[in-house]
Amino acid sequence: MKSRVARLAACLVLASTPVVARPLEAPPPVREAFDIVVPKPPAPVVVEGRAQLVYELHLTNFSQEPLEPRRLQVLDAATGRVLGDFAGPALAARLASVPAGGKDAVTAPGRRAIVFVELDLPPGEVPHRLGHRIDYATGEATFVVAGPDIAVDATATVVLGPPLAGGPWAAVHAAEWPRGHRRVTYAVGGRTRIPGRFAVDFVRVDEQGRITRGDKDRPADALGYGADVLAVADATVVAVRDGMAESASIAGNPKHAVGDAAGNFVALGLPGGRTAFYEHLKLGSVRVKAGDRVRRGHVLGALGFSGDTTGPHLHFHVADGDTPLGGEGVPFALDRFTLLGRYLDVGGLGARRWDAPPTGLDPHRAAEWPGANTVVDFAP
Repeated sequence: MKSRVARLAACLVLASTPVVARPLEAPPPVREAFDIVVPKPPAPVVVEGRAQLVYELHLTNFSQEPLEPRRLQVLDAATGRVLGDFAGPALAARLASVPAGGKDAVTAPGRRAIVFVELDLPPGEVPHRLGHRIDYATGEATFVVAGPDIAVDATATVVLGPPLAGGPWAAVHAAEWPRGHRRVTYAVGGRTRIPGRFAVDFVRVDEQGRITRGDKDRPADALGYGADVLAVADATVVAVRDGMAESASIAGNPKHAVGDAAGNFVALGLPGGRTAFYEHLKLGSVRVKAGDRVRRGHVLGALGFSGDTTGPHLHFHVADGDTPLGGEGVPFALDRFTLLGRYLDVGGLGARRWDAPPTGLDPHRAAEWPGANTVVDFAP
């Protein structure tokens, strides 16, 4: 009985104790920041045993003051684990102003910046969703905005046969090149796209790394000129162009209209609404027409020097549209190739032999995208 009375007395004391109200923390002021859009969510592709995620963030400044991106963090949206952290020179190297000509990294009102992101992850650690955090400055003040939470595209990477035979072939591409395929946007048909996000330019080299057998300015003297271009899958031909003239000299190749930059080409319809494009083909070499069914390994035409190109090569890419500039570039893998090495400095292409591959890496690669400036052989 005494304990019940004691508890009741304690409750009465607590009830009579005045409650001191704590001031609520003021919410952060509402600010205008970037409109952040990811036009094409990434799908993982394997390169030398690791998974790569390749995509872009479009930052549009709708405010009335200049905004300067200072840092980008890419997160596993489920765990908060930081997958990529870019600031200072690392961020500046990934930023491109639209239209070109912006001062430093500052995005003026009404302007857009694109951040080009490439993440290299162990295959088993690719998250289902990505989150983003962007630090930005206006004047002397720095603020933070949470970027979009996006799903990683689970669509299986299409695995293809080789587009050429034998080798060695230099697989020329690099994500950091300002005017490489990876960073070239086209606004066609009411949308901005990057058709060549995963494009590879295949250049024939010999065992010494040379790319020509005679006059370096004569297209027909290039080692790869006239090589058979092969169907990478059983497919239907969806588009063809043949009839564009080739310059008699490499130095004299004129600038072409944007719709003619691909030169003579063949487009093959693949499963899932994807299309494989073969560009810069030799004049008069195309052996197929739209509507033809082809089998893997079928000769489609010959490597040439048509359209906008600085030398004979095969431009190959896969996209989700059926015209050279009308689709977003999507990843693809080649079912087999031998990795001979890579050019650590692509300026040596044509002048010296390539560098050795990484120690311990099996040269026999399967179901992978060729890495930047690697040298590969498609011989069985």
